[in-house]
Amino acid sequence: MQPDLVDLLTRAARTTEAVLAGLGPADGDRPTPCPEMTVAQVAAHLVGGLRGFTVVAEGGELRFEADLDPDLGAEPAASAFAAAVAGLVAAFTPAGRVDATYAMPWGPTTGAQLLGFELIEVVVHGWDIARGLGVDPAFDDDVAPAALFGARMWVDDSVRVPGMFGPEVAAPTGAAPLQELVAFLGRDPAWTP
Repeated sequence: MQPDLVDLLTRAARTTEAVLAGLGPADGDRPTPCPEMTVAQVAAHLVGGLRGFTVVAEGGELRFEADLDPDLGAEPAASAFAAAVAGLVAAFTPAGRVDATYAMPWGPTTGAQLLGFELIEVVVHGWDIARGLGVDPAFDDDVAPAALFGARMWVDDSVRVPGMFGPEVAAPTGAAPLQELVAFLGRDPAWTP
C-alpha cells in the first residue's frame, strides 16, 4: 500500500464529503463547471467511479457501457460518498493490490494509477460541486498540487474528449494549484453559478 497516496485521497475525500454534506434538497439541479452536469449528477458520477474502481480492485471488470452513476435520491450524497471512499481504500488494502496491474477499458493500469486517478476525480469533482453550491472547497495545501502532478502525467489529447476532459484553458497569472488543476482539465477557474 502506498500510504502517501492513500492519505492524500483520504484527506481530499474529507473535504469533498464536507462539501456534499452542505447539499440541500433544492441544490441537486444547480449547474456546475462540469459541462452539462448538475450538482446531483456530478455527485452520482463521483460515487459511481469510486464504486467501479472498487469492483476492479476486487477482481471485477469496469465496463463503460454499464451505467456507473447511481441514483442517490434514496441516500444522502455525503454518506454514499464516504462509504464509496472507504470501500475503495479497503479494496486496495490487501498486499499487492496497489502494485498489481488491472485490465481497464483504456489499457493495463496499476492500482497506484487508479488511486491517483481517483485523487484527481475527488478533488476536481469536489471543486465542481462546491462551485455549483457557490462555495470554495478547503483542500489541504498538498492535495491540489499532488492531483495536478498526476493530471499532468496522465491527461493528454487522447482523453480530451467529450465525457472525459475538455481542452486546457488559461489559468490566471499566479494561480493556486487548484485553479491550475481545474484549468488544465478544461474548466474556467473563475466559474460561478
